[in-house]
Amino acid sequence: MDPREKRLAQNEALYREVNERVAEVAESQLLDSDEQLYQYFCECSNADCTLRVWLSLGEYEGVRRDPRRFFVAVGHELPETEVVVERNERFWITEKRGEAGEYVEELDPRSS
Repeated sequence: MDPREKRLAQNEALYREVNERVAEVAESQLLDSDEQLYQYFCECSNADCTLRVWLSLGEYEGVRRDPRRFFVAVGHELPETEVVVERNERFWITEKRGEAGEYVEELDPRSS
């Protein structure tokens, strides 16, 4: 994996770690509905991205089941290192492939 690809994967993994803390807070304040939406940080590879993405805890956990998957704002995918595997009006789910996929799997806090 080239240094640029590694840096981009690290950016996504960092956003994932921040969002793990957001999910912990959301779970502690869980309201009556599983459909309640919470605001998470876009997990794209752009370190300067400040966009937020709305997901339910169920949607969030669905993405977290696969350590190679990230949710991003619509259009924030990076085709050189990932593919869009799911789209909806609020966010897209991307999946890292190849060496980048292996690397983000190693960085996944839930895999440790």
